[in-house]
Amino acid sequence: MSNSHIMEGRSPVPFLMLFLVTFLVSVSKGDLLAPVIGSSNPLAQGLPVFNEEPKDNYYMVKNKPVIISCKATPAILITYVCAGKKMPAKQQVNLELIDPVSGIKTLQSSLELTKEEVEEYYGSDGYWCECYAWNTVPGSSDPQSRKSNRAMVEVAYLKRRFQRVPMSQTMELQSTVELQCLPPEGKPLPEVFWLKDGEMIEVWKEINFIISSEGNLIINQARLKDTGNYTCGAQNPASRRFSESAVLTVFVNGAWSTWSQWTECSAKCGKGTQRRTRTCTDPAPLNGGASCAGEAVNRIACTSICPVDGLWSPWSSWSTCSPDCIHHRRRSCDNPAPANGGEYCIGNDLASANCTGGMCRDVSTKNIFVETSEATSRAEDGENIPMYIGLCVAVAVFITVVVVIVIVMRRRKARQQGVFNRECLSTDSTINSMTDEEKKITKNGELLSMQPDLTQTVVTVQHALPPDSPNNNHMMEKQPLYDVPDINAHHRLSGTLPKNSKMMLVEPTLNHNLTSSLEQLSVCDNKNTLLVPSDNRLSQCDNLQDSRQSMISVQLPSTIDADGVTWSTFDSCGGRLVLPESGVSLLIPEGAIKEGHVEEIYLAICRDDKDRPKLNDNQTILSPILLIGPPSVVLLKPVILSYQHCASMRQGGWILSLFHSDSPIDEPPHWKKMVTLGHETINTPVYTQLDPNQCHIMGEQLQRYAIIGESVPGARAIKILRLAAFAPASPPSMDYSIRVYVVEDTQDALEGVIQMEKKLGGRLLDKPKQIPFQDCGNNLCLTIEELSPGWRSKLAANYQEIPFRHIWSGNQNNLHCSFSVELIDRAQFSVSCKIQVYQKGVLNNRQVIRISSNLKEKLPPCVTPSSTLKGRTSTVTTNSTVSSGFSSMVALDPSAQVFRLPPHIRHQLCMLLDPPNARGNDWRMLAQALTVDRYIIFFATKPSPTEHILDLWEARHREETAVTDLMNILRVMGRMDAAAVLEKDMGSWL
Repeated sequence: MSNSHIMEGRSPVPFLMLFLVTFLVSVSKGDLLAPVIGSSNPLAQGLPVFNEEPKDNYYMVKNKPVIISCKATPAILITYVCAGKKMPAKQQVNLELIDPVSGIKTLQSSLELTKEEVEEYYGSDGYWCECYAWNTVPGSSDPQSRKSNRAMVEVAYLKRRFQRVPMSQTMELQSTVELQCLPPEGKPLPEVFWLKDGEMIEVWKEINFIISSEGNLIINQARLKDTGNYTCGAQNPASRRFSESAVLTVFVNGAWSTWSQWTECSAKCGKGTQRRTRTCTDPAPLNGGASCAGEAVNRIACTSICPVDGLWSPWSSWSTCSPDCIHHRRRSCDNPAPANGGEYCIGNDLASANCTGGMCRDVSTKNIFVETSEATSRAEDGENIPMYIGLCVAVAVFITVVVVIVIVMRRRKARQQGVFNRECLSTDSTINSMTDEEKKITKNGELLSMQPDLTQTVVTVQHALPPDSPNNNHMMEKQPLYDVPDINAHHRLSGTLPKNSKMMLVEPTLNHNLTSSLEQLSVCDNKNTLLVPSDNRLSQCDNLQDSRQSMISVQLPSTIDADGVTWSTFDSCGGRLVLPESGVSLLIPEGAIKEGHVEEIYLAICRDDKDRPKLNDNQTILSPILLIGPPSVVLLKPVILSYQHCASMRQGGWILSLFHSDSPIDEPPHWKKMVTLGHETINTPVYTQLDPNQCHIMGEQLQRYAIIGESVPGARAIKILRLAAFAPASPPSMDYSIRVYVVEDTQDALEGVIQMEKKLGGRLLDKPKQIPFQDCGNNLCLTIEELSPGWRSKLAANYQEIPFRHIWSGNQNNLHCSFSVELIDRAQFSVSCKIQVYQKGVLNNRQVIRISSNLKEKLPPCVTPSSTLKGRTSTVTTNSTVSSGFSSMVALDPSAQVFRLPPHIRHQLCMLLDPPNARGNDWRMLAQALTVDRYIIFFATKPSPTEHILDLWEARHREETAVTDLMNILRVMGRMDAAAVLEKDMGSWL
């Protein structure tokens, strides 16, 4: 326990006089460097270190004084300077603590300020105070000081009038409600709370309520029990205020119950009516909700067939008299017969009477005759028993013979089928044993003529798809074939796939293609390659080995093409991943990754057919299938995934939904709908910004994403397709095959075609063209016309059709068809034609591909030499010092190219725009000016709405004038203070 004593109330005059006398003596002797105050112990000397500094802000409540305190070690004296004036020592209370072992002094001091002192200061910078700790320093005769941080002292207040009060509302059940409240002006900024029927709303317990950063109360899904009086409250150390109450009424619109059964026809005979009823009780209208529209009773006409009662016909004549002296007569109930439920005739239909008038002969003879007849009948039955047994045996033998014959015929048919299969296998083995020259001749000759011909027949495949959410459980489904060659052997350039493995270890490789562009494809020469100097290859190989070791834990599905993958490591500074050839990027904002942590994040494009969602007949895919991961990464704020879509937003008529799949990467994706744009709720975990050509997704989940759309009922939405024609780069011998691809109008879809054609040795014949495709059910037609002399279309295949649903809701990438033309004049060295593409019934949307090729020129295919690197100079951009996993293939951009706004500028803008104000030119107006206010509740629930809006702005606006445009927006908003923040520093970083 250290010794201590309190210097409270001690007059500072003796201490100051001692200090002054000692200082004058030192000056008179000329020894200014000699210590005058303090200990000679070296441990007790040196500049003080603050153990406790004044807080940033102090607020004076009513007439209560403010106590400012600080604590320093080692220190012999503490003084205060407030608003440029040294404070008198009588306002201080000091406490001195001395360590008994080292003798080091720790001095704690507090300063008391009154309200009058603060209010008498009229400086523009406000009333402030700083603490100075003094101590002796070796080599200096004067005590040296260290200054603390500056503390602002303000008078706390809270005005009475709310700047915006909540308004009464009437909302439908299950809808989202937002009660707005802007508290009164005050210092410090008041904290907003809400009351319901006089009771405090505990938002930490009731998850259905959220108080936004600006003080608005958001009710996620309105319930009947949420009806009540809501009051906004504001409080700070100065006071507590309450607004006027607003009444929230949650109403329920009525809905019809199910129809009852039809009643019986009102008329039992002839025309009548039937009726059924329903009630408006499912649910019944409540709190002013709308009543059910329509009729509660439904009537239809009915006709009941009249019943006809039966009547007897006249009696027949009496029969002859029988041996027993009885004769009979009959009648029938058919005059008329009973019909339609009529009653049957009453009485007997047979009448018997004695025909001799009572005088009948003896009946003994009759009895003898009857006995004899019965004995004869029994004898005949005994004789028929063997005949019945023989008949049963014959039937059994016949059935056995038929079964044996069927078995024999099936076995014979199976043996014939086996012989046929062996012949097929023999044929396949014969083809496999052919030499390369024979295969080439066969491919260019007879086998080429056997390609699938879409000219004569429109291939139609019936799909039995359930109307549920898309899933890709369609591996066994038959898909239409459009002359897709087998390129699996060359599809995965750098993946290592063990036997029976579903995973691929992604490793960077030096054999990557250059950045694809239309100009590079049309003109293929050595100028398009980027050669690597020989003196840099060793260092690049070293980086490659390091990056492979860093990615050894990252596993991707084997269907992922290594050309469509990029990755890097990131820390809390954030960064950006880009696939420039595909138009896809991932922005990791600053602060998304926890401070002190390093995460490896990858971005991949899924181009395999198995990764596509299974769609119903009304749905169509509008974007690439993207995969970001790994899913185990924990993010503190949303990242922004940006990519292109092909929906034509000008005509509208779309219902757009974001689908996702959180299945493990080693399993087929199971697609589920995450949100339908325009139907977001407060629980929606992502914000989707849809621009005319781009889509931006803000979310914290790393998984698969895709945009799927369908037409609004009664509308015909339009998606944009891209047409690209390719042909072999090597001159043909006789035949010339032209492949016309029909893909989505996205940069990635075209890039996938280009990569496949590079492997096939194809070259682009004409610049890719756009064509609108309407949801009208009509097929896409392609015709080849104006074929140059010396050529003819094989098999008259000058017209082809691609079925509508193969394009709209198909599950096949790189959809295309082929035109085969045959050379009939060997003197011709060029071929020219045009291919017209149009949709049936929509002739205005016609597109023409013009082809002109000189076959004598042996143009090499557009493939990348093995000695070149892929031109991804901006694939990975990062602010962090962590090396990129793509270090052997990319160059890291300067941090200025990652984020346009430095952290300190962003912080100042957030401080200015986050607090709400009465003029409304806060972050909400900024979101409106940047057209990101479609789902404003997403930003309202964040701690700093401005920060997330600026993150999205960074991803959307990569143009050079982005910062200047943002400055102009702030000026139009009337926020000259925020615009001045940008303008002040723009010379250093813009």
